[in-house]
Amino acid sequence: MAEPDWGITPLEAADCDELGRVHIHVWREAYAGLMPADYLAGLSQERSAENWRRGVELPDGAEIEALTLVARHRGRIVGFASAGPSRDDDAPTEWELYALNLVSEVHGTGLADHLLSRVLGDRDASLWVAEGNARARAFYARRGFTDEGGRSAHDPTSAPEMRMVRRRTPA
Repeated sequence: MAEPDWGITPLEAADCDELGRVHIHVWREAYAGLMPADYLAGLSQERSAENWRRGVELPDGAEIEALTLVARHRGRIVGFASAGPSRDDDAPTEWELYALNLVSEVHGTGLADHLLSRVLGDRDASLWVAEGNARARAFYARRGFTDEGGRSAHDPTSAPEMRMVRRRTPA
């Protein structure tokens, strides 16, 4: 994919319906075999879109702490990245990568690297990844993330997750 064919922009309310569809498509693609099929089949594009909409349509005076960027290829949303303050009580870093999801047709293009760089910058960060998602774990490891030792289970499915951390500055 040639770079001029794609762009990265902050999430806007007008993107939410399309992002909801892409988000669920990516989850069904990426987590097949890692999460129960009935759970993945029950994910709702409409609920996903509404969740994204709530994140961008805040009441007057409210501040958005998280950053969500959408990636487009030829005008169509093909993925997104979202990061913000860590949600963990025992957070190893102040900043957390909440999600980095791309449709499979753009895997290997470098787009994920650009999204990751834009949403995290040069800061220390942590993330949670499904232990069985070898592709994602390898991607993050190549970008300086290491297994920090934290373990959890995805709330709705109990799929095992592991926490990875990237340190850019001395601790």
